[in-house]
Amino acid sequence: MNMLIRFFIMVSLLKQQLKQQSVSETLSIETLAAPTVRHYRILPHDMGFRDHLPNYRYLSFIELNITRWVMKHCHQKGIKPLNWVIAMQEMIYLKQIKFLDKMTLSSAVAGWDHKYVYFEHRFFVKNQLMGVGMTKFVFTDDNGMRTPKVLDMTGEQMTNTITTWNEHQVAVKSTKSAEPAEATETA
Repeated sequence: MNMLIRFFIMVSLLKQQLKQQSVSETLSIETLAAPTVRHYRILPHDMGFRDHLPNYRYLSFIELNITRWVMKHCHQKGIKPLNWVIAMQEMIYLKQIKFLDKMTLSSAVAGWDHKYVYFEHRFFVKNQLMGVGMTKFVFTDDNGMRTPKVLDMTGEQMTNTITTWNEHQVAVKSTKSAEPAEATETA
């Protein structure tokens, strides 16, 4: 429930800010690559049973930042806000984030190709890096999937990290898993 409340507050505040901004025909790479930085206080609803921020909550905070980025750039472009669907996501947890910590999440475009947009996310508490995440997603609207060109992301802008990440995904998907071994019971 807490994330839903945060979502509605974020959207409401963002809509107020966007009313004051002008619309542009094209978005620059600098505009698209500017990080979305948000600060969050870790509240009781965010906590897991092991007294720290659970894995799934990191992904929820990422969704808030990406949604903010998409809404902002759709407004700047003068188009109806796009939906987005995650194709792949990965987190590296470095340190635990605790109750009442003030967490800063910086999310930025890491690159794009003909189909996907890639984001890198960095979680900080008191300027100390606590976790790093990557997200790969596609844009959608009422007509189906949209390419990154809809937000002036033309061609491909890939990094070595994105390329190896995609290669790993292909390798994992192509691995044939064996049938689960039958459990044997011993008396």
